[in-house]
Amino acid sequence: MSTLRVAVVGASGYSGEELVRIVARHPKLSLTALTSRAFAGQRAEAVVSGLSNPGAVDKGYGSLAFEDLGPEEIGSRADVFFLALPHGVASEFALPLRKAGKIVFDLSADFRVRDLSVYREFYGHEHPAPALLQEAVYGLPELHRDAIRRADLVACPGCYPTSILLALAPALRHDLIDPASIVIHSMSGVSGAGKKAEVSLLFVELNETMKAYGAPKHRHLGEIEQELGLLAKQPVRVTFVPHLVPLSRGMHSTITAHLARPLAESVITELYAAFFVDEPFVQVNTDGSFPEVRHVVRTNQARLSVRVDERTGRLLLFSAIDNLTKGAAGQAVQAMNARFGYPETTGLV
Repeated sequence: MSTLRVAVVGASGYSGEELVRIVARHPKLSLTALTSRAFAGQRAEAVVSGLSNPGAVDKGYGSLAFEDLGPEEIGSRADVFFLALPHGVASEFALPLRKAGKIVFDLSADFRVRDLSVYREFYGHEHPAPALLQEAVYGLPELHRDAIRRADLVACPGCYPTSILLALAPALRHDLIDPASIVIHSMSGVSGAGKKAEVSLLFVELNETMKAYGAPKHRHLGEIEQELGLLAKQPVRVTFVPHLVPLSRGMHSTITAHLARPLAESVITELYAAFFVDEPFVQVNTDGSFPEVRHVVRTNQARLSVRVDERTGRLLLFSAIDNLTKGAAGQAVQAMNARFGYPETTGLV
């Protein structure tokens, strides 16, 4: 087919809005349905900024209306479905859509964690659709590209896991560190908390301050340890402390771990550069600079750098991504590109 019909379910949240913007400029996609309970009946251009580019205008996407549609109602409207819904809700759409043979890219956490007991531990309830877990593929293209190409249900990673897994993958694949010694501190912009009215997320409450939260068992920890264990080929437990910082969007992670053996910083930097040499969206800073959020905001790029602390024998890793793009919507489209054989950079920057 010349273009794929695409629906964005939950299109008025921050990740959903980002999906709409990306799909609108994608030359191989046709946006055919947008759902939102809160904004049902409103035109897309009244809610989503960035629909004034020529491609979106030519296709009339600005005048496309949000609709409050259930899974049975929306099933005939598209070939590919992006679910930008809260965990637990996404499965209500994924089940009937997959039964109807539709291809689903889920941005929630419903299908990221494969172990039912781990899901229960971190999300506090039984898995809503365990029958689909066997077919779900973890949608981080840099690590699972071949599986994504064959998948009809892709569980797109969270923003914290993306920033962490990309930074740690080369070190674990090459046995550079002791997996038991990993400590992670990540900082997220406020959009990572979603679009909801809460006093703790008001501008006055967050401006000119920062705070830790969700420690020691943030809900993303389950998928982080699952994927780290696959990389290390052994069970991995890590210390993970997320922080909220006064940025609209963006994420930075600092990770430390004991080196398994003495290695020069230049050697590790070269190893990292070689690991990602063919990845269009991962850049390793080889000039000694640290990654900055401002260099990746509104892109699907991830920037990484490494340091060796010879005093303590620890490897220091740094990563920066945009939590709404590489950490959510952009990554979902990158995985969709891989699934349908398009260049992964199509529609993305």
